[in-house]
Amino acid sequence: MLILFSLTLFVSAFLLFCVQLMVAKMILPLLGGSPSVWNTCQFFFQATLLAGYGYSHLTTKWLGVRRQSIFHIILLLLPIAFLPITLATGWLPPHEANPIPWLLALLGFSVGVPFFVVSTSAPLIQKWFAGTDNPAGSDPYFLYAASNLGSMLGLLSYPIFIEPNFSLTRQSWLWAAGYGMLLLLTVSCAVYVGKSKKGELEIDGSVSAAETAGETLTRKQQIQWILLSFIPSSLLLGVTTYLTTDLAAIPLLWAVPLALYLLTFILTFARKPVLPHNTLVTLLPLLLAPLIILSLLKLIQPLWLLLPLHLLVFFLVACVFHGNLARSRPSAKYLTGFYFWISFGGVLGGLFNAIAAPLLFPTVLEYPLLLLLSLLLLPNAGFEEIKKQREEDEIKNLSVLNSSRRNIFLISLGLLIGALLIGLNFQNLTANLLEIILSFILLLVIYYAFNIGKIRLGAGLILIVMLSQFSLGSLGGVLYTERSFFGVNRVVQDRHSEYHSLLHGTTLHGKQSLDPERKKESLTYYHNSGPVGQAFNSLNSAQRLSKVAVLGLGIGTLAAYSEPGQEWTFYEIDSAVEKLARNADYFTFLANSKAPFSVILGDARLRFLEAPNNYYDIIVMDAFSSDSIPVHLVTREAIQLYFSKLTSQGLLVINISNRYINLEPVLGKLAENLNLVALRQLDRDISPAEKAAGKSASHWVVFARSRQDFGKLNNDPSWQPIPKPANVPLWTDEFSNIFSVLRLKEQAKP
Repeated sequence: MLILFSLTLFVSAFLLFCVQLMVAKMILPLLGGSPSVWNTCQFFFQATLLAGYGYSHLTTKWLGVRRQSIFHIILLLLPIAFLPITLATGWLPPHEANPIPWLLALLGFSVGVPFFVVSTSAPLIQKWFAGTDNPAGSDPYFLYAASNLGSMLGLLSYPIFIEPNFSLTRQSWLWAAGYGMLLLLTVSCAVYVGKSKKGELEIDGSVSAAETAGETLTRKQQIQWILLSFIPSSLLLGVTTYLTTDLAAIPLLWAVPLALYLLTFILTFARKPVLPHNTLVTLLPLLLAPLIILSLLKLIQPLWLLLPLHLLVFFLVACVFHGNLARSRPSAKYLTGFYFWISFGGVLGGLFNAIAAPLLFPTVLEYPLLLLLSLLLLPNAGFEEIKKQREEDEIKNLSVLNSSRRNIFLISLGLLIGALLIGLNFQNLTANLLEIILSFILLLVIYYAFNIGKIRLGAGLILIVMLSQFSLGSLGGVLYTERSFFGVNRVVQDRHSEYHSLLHGTTLHGKQSLDPERKKESLTYYHNSGPVGQAFNSLNSAQRLSKVAVLGLGIGTLAAYSEPGQEWTFYEIDSAVEKLARNADYFTFLANSKAPFSVILGDARLRFLEAPNNYYDIIVMDAFSSDSIPVHLVTREAIQLYFSKLTSQGLLVINISNRYINLEPVLGKLAENLNLVALRQLDRDISPAEKAAGKSASHWVVFARSRQDFGKLNNDPSWQPIPKPANVPLWTDEFSNIFSVLRLKEQAKP
C-alpha cells in the first residue's frame, strides 16, 4: 500500500516536470530560449501549482477525505478533453509590447487544465495516506521525497532521453499515456482510502484530537513558511539567470540549479535527514558574504571555481531553509494548508524574479539581494520556534552553537560592509528607489516573522541601500545598462578608451572603434578579412546585392557593408538593442549606413513570414539568445522559410560561432535534406595583431540552391563544403537534440 501511494506521487511529479519542459520546447518557435521566457513559464507553473494546492486544501477541509476522493476522481476526467497537449493555434506574440501577459495566457489555454489537475496530487495523496490505517500515516511528509524524486527524474530524463528520441507529437501522446497511468493509480488510492476504517470515521478530514492536542497554527507560522519557501524559490531563478547570462551561457546549465533545488526537498523531507542542519546554519555566512561580493563585481574567471561555488551556496541555502520547513511541519491535520503556504511562497519567488525584477532592477540585482536576505535570516531562520519542539539535550547543544554562530555572522557582516563601502555611490539613489522600497518591505516582513532583532534590522536596511548603490562596475567601463524581457544589455568602454562594445551577459554582440579613421570598420565576427566580410565583398563587387535582410541587429555592424542603391532590413526581437544601436553616442554603424535601412521588431522567424516571397538577395542569420542560436531558427521549417524569401540566386549566410555548440553537422544535414549546397569556413587562426585590432574567431556557413550561386567563394580555398554528416538527426520544429552538438572536448570559441 505504501508503494502504491509513493508510486502515485512519483508518477504525478514526473509528469509535472516533463510537461513543463515539453511545453517550453513548443514555445521556442514563438519566443526563443531567453532566460526570461523560462522564468515566466516557471512563474506560470508555480502559480498553477498554488491553485492546485489550494484546491487540495479547501476540498479536503470542506468535504473530508472520503467525499473529496470521490469528487477528485470526477475532476481527473476533465484533462482528457485537452489531451494530447498542444499549443493553442493562431496565437502570435506581440511584436513590440512586453510578451509576458501573452505568454501566460497561451500557457493557460494550452496546458492550464492538465497541469492544474496533476498538480493537486502531492498534498492530496499525502492527505489521503494520512487517512488510512497505515502506522506511518500519522506523519506522511516523508512521501514528499517520492514526489520530488519524480520531479528530479522528470527534469533529468527529458533532455537526456525523451527529447533526443521523441518528437513533440510523440511526447504529447506519451504524456497522455502517462496521465492515463496516473488516473488508474489515483483511483486505486481512492479505493484504498474508502475501505479504510480510519477514513470512515474521519469524514471531516481531521485526525484524532490526541494527535493535535495543544497544536494551533498562528499567522506568524504561516508567514514563516511563506518566507522559507520564497527565498529558495527566488534564489533558484536568480542564480539561474545569473549563471546563464553573466557567468557562462552553457547549454542546459539552467537544469542544474533546478535539480539541486529538488534534491534539497528530497534530503530534508526524508524520514532521517542526512545533512548537518545546525552546522550549515553556522557556517553558511562565511560563504554567503564573499559570494555577494563576487556577484556584484561580476567576476567570471576562473569559471571552474566560480560556477561550482555559486551552485554549492545555492544548494546549501536551499537545504537550510527547506530543512527548517521540514522541521516546522505541523501534524497531518494541517498538511494541505502547510503545502499551500509553501507553494504560495514559491509563487511569490517566481513573481518577484520573473515579473517584478526585470522591471525594477537594471541588472540581475535580485540575486545578490536574496543572498543578503538569506544571510540576515540564517542565524534564526525558524530557530526559536523549532527549538521549543526539541528534546532538552538538543536544546543544550543548540545553545552551545549560539556564540560561534554569532561570531561567524558578525565577521561575515563586517566583510560585506567593508566591500560595499568601496563601491558606494549615491548617484543612482533616486533611480533605484523602487527596488530599495521593495527590499525594505521584504526585510520588515522577515523582521516580524522571525524576530531577527532591531540591530540586525538596522544593519539590513543599511546593507540594502549600499547594495543598490554599488557601482564599481560603472567605474570599470560600463557606460550604460538596460534590462529588458530578453536580458541585460551593457555598453562597455575598454580601459584604453579605444572601443565601445555591446554585451549581453558575458557574450559580445558587437564592437566599434572610437578612432575616427576606424569607426566604419567592421570588427569581431564581422571583420572585413573574415568569412562574412569575404562574402559581402564578393557579392558587392559583382553587384549582386539589392535587397539585404539581417536576422539579429546587434550594434548594426553589418551595415558597414552596405552600398548605395541597396535596401537593408534588420530583424530584432529586443527593442532595447535597437535603441542602443541607434544611439550615436555609443555606436554609429546605422547612422553611417550607405543604404536606407529599417528595423523590424519581433521574433525574426515570425516577422519574416510577412516579407514578400523571392525578395531578398541575401539573408544573414545572426540572431543569438545570449551565446546560443535559438533552435527554432535553424530547423528545416526555418530554412525553408528563408529560401522562400530569397531570389533564385539568393544566399543564406548563418553565423554559428559558439563556445559550446557546433551546429555545422546540423546545417549539413539540413542542406542534404533540402537539396541545397553549403560551404563553411572556420576562421580561428587569428594573429595577435588581428586580435589587437578587434578581429575575433568566427564560424560561418553559406547556403545556396546551386554551387554556381556562390560566385567567387567557389574559388576561395578557405570556403569548403560541409563534410557529409553521419548519424546526425534532422532538426525540425518537432525534433532537435542539443546533446548531439555539444562541444564536450573543445570549450574555446571557434
